[in-house]
Amino acid sequence: MYKDFILGNEAVALAAVNMSIDSAYSYPGTPASEILPAIERYSKGKIYTQWSINEKVAMELSAAEAISGRYSLCSMKQVGLNVAADPLFSIAYTGITGSLVIISADDPELNSSQTAQDSRMYAYMSGIPVFDPSNPRDAYELTCKAIDLSKEFEIPVMLRPVEKVCHSRQNIEVSINYNERVHSGFSKSIERWAATPLQRRKLKELLFEKHKLIAEFYYPLKKKDGNNKKLIIASGHPFAIVSDVLNEIVPKDCTLLKLDLVFPLSQSYMTTILNDYDDILILEETYPLIELQFSDRKKVKGRLNNFYNPIKLLSIDRIDSIIHEFLHIDKKNYIKIEKDIKSKNEKPKLCPGCPHRGTFYAIRMAFKEAIYAGDIGCYTLGVNLRALDTCLCMGASISFAEGLSRANDKKLVVATIGDSTFFHTGLPPLINACINNIPVIICILDNITTAMTGFQKVPHETDIELMERIIKAIGVSFIKVLDPYNIKLSIDSLKEAREYLSINKKPAVLVFRRGCILKEKTLFDRYVEITDKCINCGICYKLFDCPAIVYKNKRVSIERNLCINCGLCIQICPEGAIEEI
Repeated sequence: MYKDFILGNEAVALAAVNMSIDSAYSYPGTPASEILPAIERYSKGKIYTQWSINEKVAMELSAAEAISGRYSLCSMKQVGLNVAADPLFSIAYTGITGSLVIISADDPELNSSQTAQDSRMYAYMSGIPVFDPSNPRDAYELTCKAIDLSKEFEIPVMLRPVEKVCHSRQNIEVSINYNERVHSGFSKSIERWAATPLQRRKLKELLFEKHKLIAEFYYPLKKKDGNNKKLIIASGHPFAIVSDVLNEIVPKDCTLLKLDLVFPLSQSYMTTILNDYDDILILEETYPLIELQFSDRKKVKGRLNNFYNPIKLLSIDRIDSIIHEFLHIDKKNYIKIEKDIKSKNEKPKLCPGCPHRGTFYAIRMAFKEAIYAGDIGCYTLGVNLRALDTCLCMGASISFAEGLSRANDKKLVVATIGDSTFFHTGLPPLINACINNIPVIICILDNITTAMTGFQKVPHETDIELMERIIKAIGVSFIKVLDPYNIKLSIDSLKEAREYLSINKKPAVLVFRRGCILKEKTLFDRYVEITDKCINCGICYKLFDCPAIVYKNKRVSIERNLCINCGLCIQICPEGAIEEI
């Protein structure tokens, strides 16, 4: 046993290993990406782990093991839960015979996500219990409880850590106690595992009965402590903040209640709370799940009655203000944060030497008036090169390309999608575009890894031609594999693809393949310099958006600590002012 300063995600993984799960499935997505590799690391490979093709497949694999009596864990970020929603709702009805814990890591602050959804609402809708951890140590303990609760009541259980729990660190005693389990295997029961709608109605009734049993089991009635008439209920990360804020307030004149299992809640337990207290404040992130379960909300203050802004995040300052208002005491500023008014937020950019930069530049040079349908990944930053007009969700670039082409038949539509995203949810819309003979250009930005979330393995990593074979099998005739570092050939090939569209009225696919420079730690044996021929046209640092080229002190220069000497800028300079020396 030793103490370690570990991430919340690592705490979840450690708990899963010490609870001796049999398998873990995931698809990479921040803030959940560290869970699966930590399980593999802590278990030293004894637990089967898999980066699945997408979250739906991961959920179904976990469920298949859990109905065979095994203990399985499935992790993803909150938007990944959308992809896995179909099996989630069904497995809640059928239940399991082993244990199934679903980790859905939420991103309320939109640090790396396109939505700030609350996964607890999925648990509420589907009817599965959900735990809301407040810090890494709490995440460890609640993961253990979730695994046990799932086995006890034969029901999937969700754990919902938010980004600040996933990526904060805490001192935790680490000891590995993994013991391989023996399971009886799958027992046939058509009425349960292959239930018809009539049988599903019965399973639905059983699910609601489980809710009552779980709520009463987890929150047994107990007598009120103290004489306070005010109560603050908190869950998840807000609980950690509330605890700190209340430590600074003397006297408190209120009771703090932590709810870690936020659904299902016992109505008799909540009625007791209403009877014991005159004034109740509920603090939870992001939606009012706990509030919604109070049938009588006359005494309750929170989001639903606008006691505090229902849209804004529950930051430290906001929680501090809300509590002071609730307790009717003057607010004191305990910590004054000085802000540097000169500082500015720099927009994120593709890395110096990123192969995607060459691809986006070639697309822009080949088709200045096209509509550019983008996708989710680090290549969403193609917006900086003005080569991205839409970005909805993973895999939507190809679907959008078809819809945009139909709605704008006089304009060319170009879709861009990453290699991992293409395998994740890009295949069905490509099949659809082929079936319907849609004349769009699809550019697959293939850096042979899942770069944005930590370089997780992609399906074609050990079989590099797998992607082309699948595309050809789908029915695409025009397929070209290009090096995005060759900008002239890329532009010529894009124009050739457009000619193909005009004649054949079918999709054309170009694969721009070069490994991620961060993963491969690419360094070029050359030295690139900007010469006196430079007229400051701005193409290299504005349109091409290279972060290693800057304009300062009235001249264009190269930041040597950023430049990797890839030489892409040599190809795009109209004056020939950038040279290899």
